[in-house]
Amino acid sequence: MRDTHSNSLGWLLDQELGSVEGVEYAVLMSSDGLLQARTQTIGQEEAEKLAAVTASLRAAGKAWDEHVGGKGMCQLLIESQGRIGLTTAAAKNSMLSVVTTGPESDVGLITHHMVRLATRLGHELEVAERRPAAEGGPAT
Repeated sequence: MRDTHSNSLGWLLDQELGSVEGVEYAVLMSSDGLLQARTQTIGQEEAEKLAAVTASLRAAGKAWDEHVGGKGMCQLLIESQGRIGLTTAAAKNSMLSVVTTGPESDVGLITHHMVRLATRLGHELEVAERRPAAEGGPAT
């Protein structure tokens, strides 16, 4: 299992989002839910679960957008009693997901930092699309 915090993007998530008030942890993942990087405040296994759940939510959000005649999904926000989850497109085929420390967190401030990171470093956050080995992609 590869460590997704000590890679080149894990420190970037810590630097750009880990210090923002109200952010408990953040993960970067491919659109299909493969974890790419995580902040040090979430363990590897939990980050992988969050990436998979977020990919499912993204699929539901895209279906909702199509149903209502939207023009493409931009962000997801999930509010529960104890936390808020924010997900946005980070770059081609990648998403950035943040879980807040509580429901009183400043969603506007956190979203601002997420979008700023994606805009400033989008090319570094891009994830290659996975394809089955039969189509010329690596076997996964």
